[in-house]
Amino acid sequence: MTLDLDEPQPTVHASAPTKPRRGSGGRPSQQEALRRDARLVEIAATMFMERGFDATTIDAVAETANVGKATLYARYRDKAALFAAVFRRQIDRWLSSSMVEAPIPGDKVADVLLAMGRSMVSAALVPESIAINRIVIAQAIRFPDLAHMVHREGWQRSNASIAAVLDHFARDGQLVVEDSEMAADLFLSLVVGRLSRLAMLGITIDPAQVDRRVEAAVSVFLNGVAAPR
Repeated sequence: MTLDLDEPQPTVHASAPTKPRRGSGGRPSQQEALRRDARLVEIAATMFMERGFDATTIDAVAETANVGKATLYARYRDKAALFAAVFRRQIDRWLSSSMVEAPIPGDKVADVLLAMGRSMVSAALVPESIAINRIVIAQAIRFPDLAHMVHREGWQRSNASIAAVLDHFARDGQLVVEDSEMAADLFLSLVVGRLSRLAMLGITIDPAQVDRRVEAAVSVFLNGVAAPR
């Protein structure tokens, strides 16, 4: 969607080209609008993390981003919708940084799952991820639709990516998995669950213990699904 920045529209004359173009004081191009919308979400993310959900207002975000309130409300109907955009941006970053390359024939399942586990934990423990997850937990009862969106866009998308990897290794004969989605959910819980919870509680985690736990989680998981030799 093009973000209307409340700027005056250019006058179109009969001889003017029909293709939209950016002129002085004119409507932003689609690329410019996307960049400005991305900047708006970045600013909102910073304010949510620094101030929390309740102390962050639409007015303050609009003022900091130098965008009219009417423009911001036209793009996001309320603060929950703006936070949903912040979360979607974060989960896209989380998935892109935590997922390893798709396995290929010859890969060993232990190596791939260990690499996935390390990447997922690393992405889950960055301060931005922790701060946003704290807000999600705090607001889940107040905004149930937001909570469902977070579960769908976050955990379930990650779960589907892992399930696809498990299906690959099941076809390859390295795993025996009857329900790859359930197995992926258990893998996520083993690898990320406790570490993420400790981080949200503000409990310091020894990096060496983090890696040991990831290795142990992968080992426990494989003991349950490894194909018999």
